[in-house]
Amino acid sequence: MGALTKIRHLPEQYPMVRGMVSYAIIWPTCSITQEYLERGTTIDQADWARAARFGFFGAFCMSPVFYCWMKYTSRFFRKNCIVSAIKRAAIEQITYGPLALTYFYFGMSLLEMKPISACVTEVKEKFWPTYKTGVFYWPLVQTLNFYFIAENNRIIFVSAASFIWTVYLSHMKSKSVSERPK
Repeated sequence: MGALTKIRHLPEQYPMVRGMVSYAIIWPTCSITQEYLERGTTIDQADWARAARFGFFGAFCMSPVFYCWMKYTSRFFRKNCIVSAIKRAAIEQITYGPLALTYFYFGMSLLEMKPISACVTEVKEKFWPTYKTGVFYWPLVQTLNFYFIAENNRIIFVSAASFIWTVYLSHMKSKSVSERPK
């Protein structure tokens, strides 16, 4: 087997790495896209430190957690039918969705070197508005994912679907957190 063939089969052998690589590309791209859409920021004016935080968090924090979550839940939903896909999407929205949003806001704030109290405040202020939007988007995406997409390609599918979502997360993350009296 040649070196090129080995490299070509790596994504099949290591699906978590495939997801991590896709998140490492998609997440900073979403950060830069959000800056462009909101402020017309050009590539040379982009906040590259912010984009790097998004890339790091997406690749090393969100992707592995999501991969493990998908592997774990796939054990409970072996049947590939529309009812099973809808149930799985609903359960994910109720269980994983809140965890992922909390993890995102708290983790990204930590990467910004904010104190714990500021991280908690950001979660408290941004969680519900973001979650309410996600309730409309993710159940549809995940039902399609669980019903039509092969298990070994689900992380890549969600990476592509999450482009829109991550631009939205980037928008929500960029909003100011109100100052609360202590």
